Amino acid sequence: MDNRMALSMDTPFEGVLAFDESGSIFFVNNFIADILAQPHPKLLGKKVWDVLPGTSLFDTVTQGYSIWGDTLVINGHELLVARFPIKEDGKVVGAIVKTIFPDQTIAKEIANKVWHSSRMNLCLPQSLFTCQDIIGETPPMLYVKKLARRASRTSSTLLITGESGTGKEIIAQAIHTRSVRRARPFVSVNCAAIPENLLESELFGYVEGAFTGAKRGGKPGKFELADGGTILLDEIGDMPSYMQVKLLRVLQERAVWRVGATAPTQIDVRVMASTNQDLKEQVLQKKFRQDLYYRLNVLQILMPPLRDRLGDLPMLLRGLIAKINSRIGADARGVSPESLAIMQKYNWPGNVRELENLLEQAVNWSTDQIVDVRAIPNPPWQLENVKAMTHLDSGGFRGSIEETEKNLIQSALLKASGNKAQAARVLNMQRSVLYKKLERYNIG
Repeated sequence: MDNRMALSMDTPFEGVLAFDESGSIFFVNNFIADILAQPHPKLLGKKVWDVLPGTSLFDTVTQGYSIWGDTLVINGHELLVARFPIKEDGKVVGAIVKTIFPDQTIAKEIANKVWHSSRMNLCLPQSLFTCQDIIGETPPMLYVKKLARRASRTSSTLLITGESGTGKEIIAQAIHTRSVRRARPFVSVNCAAIPENLLESELFGYVEGAFTGAKRGGKPGKFELADGGTILLDEIGDMPSYMQVKLLRVLQERAVWRVGATAPTQIDVRVMASTNQDLKEQVLQKKFRQDLYYRLNVLQILMPPLRDRLGDLPMLLRGLIAKINSRIGADARGVSPESLAIMQKYNWPGNVRELENLLEQAVNWSTDQIVDVRAIPNPPWQLENVKAMTHLDSGGFRGSIEETEKNLIQSALLKASGNKAQAARVLNMQRSVLYKKLERYNIG
């Protein structure tokens, strides 16, 4: 194989390892062999997963795309590596793994010299969520994970939508940490939390003397700090109109204008945006620019609400209890069966964020390692029951029956694709009776 001959190089400054489509190692240089403390002959022909157990190197063959910036740990050595598929006639026939730096320490030293310390604080890998932090195996979450894997292979603009508390920033961080930009900054900006008069300078920066109080030498904005990496514009639906125009220009030109600047600054940034609002509806109401919406909505991921993935509740509880234990020094080990039954019946309007909040309350109020949510004073499901009873008292029992009947008729019409005769048969109802009820409930 010609590709193998091209790998015939050895250097004390770079590690190279290659394996074929079956996972068998056919090339390894002295750098890697020395770290593995094994001679070349013993390594050649072995499966890569046997030599380096627990790694995902073989994914390069199965997935067929390159990944830059993986951390590979070999005998206590942290190596920053790049992985590339070997292709012949369009078919993947193997993969190459090359070290980018002799070890992670050198990589960090170089990064500290290249980037200002304030930038580094924004992109520390250990502070970001990864794909392993995305909890859930129900169909809605498996679909989200599938989309996230695909989104991590590109630098296209991504819009993440969903109700508040569904984990939109977690998915954004996970996509960044899986992408080729993982070694560069991830910067998150809450567009709703920054005052309007400061938003432009926060996002785009300013030059010296741009306004009273401007720092000497000026200040880079969040877009410049994210150069080479990813910026997440959270709560994008709350961005004021005048800033939407400026953001559109940035997306079109891939350059930012600092406040007071006479020339633009070119940037290489992947833009992600997230919102719990219906941007399509905002476009119709002239509250959000249509051209910006289409610029942002190149790729889209909709985060499902917790009520649509209650099958993930046991997994979420395990992960959140471990997180809460670490944060407050508790020793909770799980929740009681009665607690799980209560939580599976609740609607969770605040989604996973509400779940974590209530679980922390339960951990604090419980007297046992097996948490009982019934120990929470005035839990929301109790208030929900009170509201339901109040609704019955005020609207009457008949009102609830009529609402149910209306829903059944609408469902039958939907199944019958609007055919009223067929809908009447589905409902086991005379057609004349159905027509009267359609008129009564004002159903078209």
